[in-house]
Amino acid sequence: CSALRHLKEASMSEVAGQPFSKPRTLLEGVKGIEFVKPSRPDECCGFGGTFSVTEEPVSVRMGQDKVRDHLNAGAQYIVSGDMSCLMHQQGCAERMKADARFIHIAQVLNGARA
Repeated sequence: CSALRHLKEASMSEVAGQPFSKPRTLLEGVKGIEFVKPSRPDECCGFGGTFSVTEEPVSVRMGQDKVRDHLNAGAQYIVSGDMSCLMHQQGCAERMKADARFIHIAQVLNGARA
């Protein structure tokens, strides 16, 4: 959420304009990646710093919903530049016993393999 709304790394569905994604543009240069699109790509995962502490049940449900959305789209890997989002979703996925891998965009761009 902060990457979209504060750092402007990608377009937001609630704002009219030409869609863009700086991270996706970078990842498109990596051979062998097939992209899938979740139904709600810019929805928050629910971590949000203290939000995850003060609103834990809501935070967990948002994380689970985000993981399900990725998996329903066919994702095997969930890639992000935000470590807190990755850790939150990975924790949710592990508790859900969901089969998904989480990796930081820098690792992909640096040539990390599964």
